Amino acid sequence: MEYCNLGNSGLQVSRIGLGAALFGSKLDEKASQRMFDHYYDVGGNLVDTANFYGGGLRGSNANTAGTSERTVAKIIKGKRDQLVIATKGFCIMENEVRPNNVGLSRSYLSANIEGSLQRLETDYIDLYQFHVWDYYTPIEETLRVVDDFVRAGKIRYVGASNWDGWQIIRANMHANFSNLTPILSNQIWYNLADRGAENSIIPACQDQNVSVISWGALATGFLTGKYNRGDEKPTPGARLEQAKDNEMFSWKSLAIERNWATLDLLSRIAKEHDSNVASVAMRWLLQSGKCDIVHLGASSMVHYHNNMGVLDVRLSEDEMAELTRTSEPDHWYPIIFHDLFCRRESEWYGGLR
Repeated sequence: MEYCNLGNSGLQVSRIGLGAALFGSKLDEKASQRMFDHYYDVGGNLVDTANFYGGGLRGSNANTAGTSERTVAKIIKGKRDQLVIATKGFCIMENEVRPNNVGLSRSYLSANIEGSLQRLETDYIDLYQFHVWDYYTPIEETLRVVDDFVRAGKIRYVGASNWDGWQIIRANMHANFSNLTPILSNQIWYNLADRGAENSIIPACQDQNVSVISWGALATGFLTGKYNRGDEKPTPGARLEQAKDNEMFSWKSLAIERNWATLDLLSRIAKEHDSNVASVAMRWLLQSGKCDIVHLGASSMVHYHNNMGVLDVRLSEDEMAELTRTSEPDHWYPIIFHDLFCRRESEWYGGLR
């Protein structure tokens, strides 16, 4: 297992994190225990969950939200002090949205943190993450809340998830100015099939010494090797099929020529390494210099063991370069403008045509 420090802190975490979103729901407690035990045995120490994992459905959310946290509490017994437990808050824990039961306000966030502590059966949370940006609560209020919990010893480190680059910088500028606990990590959708985060999110995180954690490293199953050029639709019941066309993990968004070419290349490299497509796709993330931690989530032990092959793969410089070239997305403004005028290798560097 490889390790790194979280942000500019002294906290050491495994570069493969265990995503526990399905623990206690799609994966029952026994399967969750087996998966955790193997992960722990190979040196993994970062377990990631969230307040509402297990729920998320109207009408039943109040009964199922929190299932993952409760399951994590059971399967880590006796090993708590050897683990980094990460959870998140923002999302609703009830069946319907009403005032003050969603977001990052002092009122709801305080209740969320206390609720997670109870469900996880722990005195402290190693890494507490804001699940998304709250457009209706001042960031100053949110940062003050978690800082109070840090000073009380109930939270040790603070991170974000699904935040844009400017949001990371705004939050940390305020934290630094007001002597509050800074953001140390940003957990984002980032994979070989969708490298849009490289435009602004990852550069901002690197500027702020914020660790980049990848969720969706296999693009919701698209980068597992089960799909091939010519497939017209995803596996029935797969999340790729359920997603709306404009979502980043929809079939329409992912089944494009660039990604088919990337899959062809992944398949070839996997065969050369006697490995599998998923492991090579995750290894590219870990060797890219742009991703510190990859969360591994699986819906079965078979998938889990297949994905853990990432520990046995090392890509050459040529293989990394070829995968980077093949998966390179079109640049958006202002990056495409910078490419033309701002870099020394640019066609019109300095503004001369």
